[in-house]
Amino acid sequence: MASAIPRILIAAGGTGGHLWPAVSLAQAVRRKSPEAEFLFVGAGRPVEAKILDPLGFSRKILEVGGLKGRSLGRQITALGQCFRAVGQSLKIVDEFRPNLFFGAGGYVTVPVGLAARLRGLPMTLHEQNSRPGLSNKVLGRLAKKIFLGFEDAAPAFAASKILFTGNPVRPEIAALHSQPRSFGGRATRILVTGGSQGARALNRAAAPALAVLHKSGVALTVVHQSGEADRSWVEDVYREAGMTAVVAEFFQDMASLYAETDLVIGRAGALTLAELAAAKLPSILVPLPTAADDHQTRNAIALSEAHAAVVVPEKVLAEHLRTVIAGLLIAPQQLENMSAAAGRLARLAADDEMAEACLKLIVGES
Repeated sequence: MASAIPRILIAAGGTGGHLWPAVSLAQAVRRKSPEAEFLFVGAGRPVEAKILDPLGFSRKILEVGGLKGRSLGRQITALGQCFRAVGQSLKIVDEFRPNLFFGAGGYVTVPVGLAARLRGLPMTLHEQNSRPGLSNKVLGRLAKKIFLGFEDAAPAFAASKILFTGNPVRPEIAALHSQPRSFGGRATRILVTGGSQGARALNRAAAPALAVLHKSGVALTVVHQSGEADRSWVEDVYREAGMTAVVAEFFQDMASLYAETDLVIGRAGALTLAELAAAKLPSILVPLPTAADDHQTRNAIALSEAHAAVVVPEKVLAEHLRTVIAGLLIAPQQLENMSAAAGRLARLAADDEMAEACLKLIVGES
C-alpha cells in the first residue's frame, strides 16, 4: 500500500449512536497510522463535547436541522440552513484539506458530504441501523463504500458499495467478550440506560419497577443513566425505596459498567445492541417508538429472535416491565443462555475492517 497520511473529515449526528462508531473508526485508523489527523463536524449537541473533547478530537459545529417529521415551514427553514451549511462545509474542507470523508449518519452529514464530493473526496458512510436513515440514503449514491451494521439495510444501497462490518464498539468493550460471566449467588446487578441523553419513558417505568422488586425482597443493585432532566426524580425513587443506586446523567466509562452488570434495561439503538453483544449481556429492550421508520424495533427483533433479549414495547412498559424483570431473575440459567446468545452475535473486528477500507481508498485502491 502506498504511503499517505490519512486526513479524515468526519460528520456524525448529535447522538452517541452516531458519534461512537465514528470515534471507533478514528481510533482504528490511528492504530494503523499513528500520524493520522481527524476533524469532526457536528450539530453542536452537548453529547458531542461530552464524547469528543475528553478524547482530544478537534471538532467544528454547523447550524443545520433535519427535514423528516417536520412541518412544511420548518422543512423550508431546514433546507435554507442546509444550503448555507454546504458553503460553510466547503470552507472547512478547504482549511482542513482532508483526503477522505466519513459520514456516520444524522442530518449534519448531508451538507458536509456534499461539500466533500464537490471537492472530489472519496466518501465512505456507516449505516448503523437495520433501516437506513434519510441522510445515508441521500449520500449513498455518492459514496465509494457503505459499511452496514445490519444486513437488513442492504437493499437500500448498491450491492457493489456494501461492506457488512457490523457496528464497531470501543476496544475496551470488545475486550469484555473474552471475559467469563456468571449469574446467581448474589444480588443481580442491573444497568438502566436510555442512551446518551436518557429516556423519560424508560426512567419513569424502570425506577418504580425496580423499587417495588427491592421492597418485595429481590436482591438488586442498580446503576441508572437517567439523562439530565430526570436525574433528581430517579434518585428520589430509589432513595424512598431504601435502595443504594448509582444515578448519573451520563457515564463515560461504559466498559466498566458493562463488566459489573448482569442485565441491561435500555433502548434498542444500534450501537447499544452492538455493545451488548460484545459484552455478552442479556437485555430487556424498549425500542424508541418515534425512531425514524421504527428502526429500533427492527434492531431489537434481531436480538430477540436470537434469544439474546426480551423486547417490551413502550406502550405497555409501565404495566409489564416489573413482571418481565422478575421472570428473568427467577432462574439464573435464563440469563446465562441469553448471555451466550448475545455473544454469538458480536462482530468484534468492525472498526478494523472499516479502517482498512478507508485507508485503501485514501491511497487510491478500491
